[in-house]
Amino acid sequence: MVETHTSPIWMAALVAASILFSFALACGMPFAALSALAALTLPMRNAFKLAGLGWLANQAIGFGFLGYPLDVMTMAWGVALGVSALAAVAAARWMIAHTGHTATRLVLVFGAGWLGQQATVFLASLILGSTASGFAPSVVWFIFWTNALAFGLLLACQLAGARIGVARSPLTYRAG
Repeated sequence: MVETHTSPIWMAALVAASILFSFALACGMPFAALSALAALTLPMRNAFKLAGLGWLANQAIGFGFLGYPLDVMTMAWGVALGVSALAAVAAARWMIAHTGHTATRLVLVFGAGWLGQQATVFLASLILGSTASGFAPSVVWFIFWTNALAFGLLLACQLAGARIGVARSPLTYRAG
């Protein structure tokens, strides 16, 4: 049976995962992982919506509970992270359109999402200003592995959700 819609409960579960990631990782929230999974399993509009909701949840946690400063620069970086989450969806969707339907597609789509997200953050750093340490190899490596582990965890949850009938399988869903 191919599911024709996405359960609102499942979308809420993925937003809840974003909230948990936000509490655990603050601004290190794995936007690329969530965005790549959304691109793999949701129609385009809903993929962008999920990435936006994940970003919104992250900002609410950051400003509401984690004490992010209420200054222009912090808010500008928040917007940049939102744009980067959307860029990750766009890059992942592009990869989906240019790859076959194989298991390696999962890796390629995640990689494209991560590169799209990080390229956007890098461009934002040129506009908003950033220290070189923000792009030190150790920091980039940490962000990559945090996203890769989160993608694996989210993928496992997505597969479990597909098994019980509340989500689409990223292995069989054909994004349109």
